[in-house]
Amino acid sequence: MPIHSIGGHHYYITFIYDFSRRTWIYYLKHKDEAFKNFKVFKALVENLIGKKIKIFRFDNGGEYILNEFINFCKKERTKKETIVPYNSKQNGVAKIKNRSIVEVICAMFHDQNLSKLLWGEATNVSIYVQNRVPHQSFDKKNLEEVFTSTKPDVGHCHIFGCPIYFHVPMDKRNKLEAMGRKGTFV
Repeated sequence: MPIHSIGGHHYYITFIYDFSRRTWIYYLKHKDEAFKNFKVFKALVENLIGKKIKIFRFDNGGEYILNEFINFCKKERTKKETIVPYNSKQNGVAKIKNRSIVEVICAMFHDQNLSKLLWGEATNVSIYVQNRVPHQSFDKKNLEEVFTSTKPDVGHCHIFGCPIYFHVPMDKRNKLEAMGRKGTFV
């Protein structure tokens, strides 16, 4: 991203589980953090599904061709598939996902007139919502439901950027100040 996020991140990396298309997002301050985040993702997903990741498809980015990455995949018996540069047909799922993330956060920023510093929070919301809306490829089931076999509850969802009021504890205000303050939901 051209601007750093509130957390100081400049990049994000998405991992898509091919069977269900469920997506996870991790934030990076530097591209060399991709390997560390891949290991975290791999452990998480293998724990959740009880199976090993067999194939990992990626572009030819420098963060994926480091020796430690290659050695780790060999040790874990994870096949690495690289795609041909500038050929989105080989990795269309990832290209479409990344495009939809950017389109959604742009719409959120323009709708609520928010600072672009909130791109990290906006991408989190985008992924969260995309994982929970019905998908035509899965007979109107959502990606979370296909992944976990249970329908997620979305009753707690609110509009990104909507006005909120939060309680201010007694020790943080005097007797004449309001008990709440106005904020923005992110």
